[in-house]
Amino acid sequence: MQTSPRLSLVHQTRFPAAGDGPHPTVIALHGRGSEETDLLGLAPYLDERLLWISPRAPLNLAPGYEWYRLAGIGAPVEATFAQALKTVARFVDEVLQSYPVDPARLILFGFSQGGMMAYAQALTRPALVQGIICHSSYLPLPSIQAAAAVDEAGLRGLPCLVLHGQHDPLLPVQRGREARDYLRQAGAELTYHEFPIGHTINQQSLAAMTSWLALRLGEKE
Repeated sequence: MQTSPRLSLVHQTRFPAAGDGPHPTVIALHGRGSEETDLLGLAPYLDERLLWISPRAPLNLAPGYEWYRLAGIGAPVEATFAQALKTVARFVDEVLQSYPVDPARLILFGFSQGGMMAYAQALTRPALVQGIICHSSYLPLPSIQAAAAVDEAGLRGLPCLVLHGQHDPLLPVQRGREARDYLRQAGAELTYHEFPIGHTINQQSLAAMTSWLALRLGEKE
């Protein structure tokens, strides 16, 4: 893990041990109240070929940060949500210009509020990424529609992995099921799993991510 060059968001990276790239890449979007090092801790448990790029959300929420403000759980402050969508879009574009990313194997991975940002990118710019992983999150469709044009047709065939805890006290499992149903109706290449956990990641969900990524990245050389 190393501190990376300056882009529009503070971020950290974790490069694969081998090769100069272009690398299959995960842009990891942390949850509300967390920070840029959080999801990087998962990297050793997933595919070692991945370049990890993890930005810090722009808004302070001590002791961490958030992507947008909330009026309540599941109730984004719409102006800040729209700005967050633009902020993440700009950062993804900068990453593609600044790092040895294989654009054919670019995945957005978001936990909780970071997952909402991943959903927002997939719905508004589906051609830019080759898949999303959303863990313990929900799909804030009205906020996305208010912020930008939704390209639902572009979701057809997009690989999406949705993971949710059956005992999540912050975002009930029904929110994951709503995202599942929407993506399925839109024709996404959807993989959906529930686990007997709360608002967290466990060994089972890591194993599901490992299997899904193996299909996306292809065989190891």
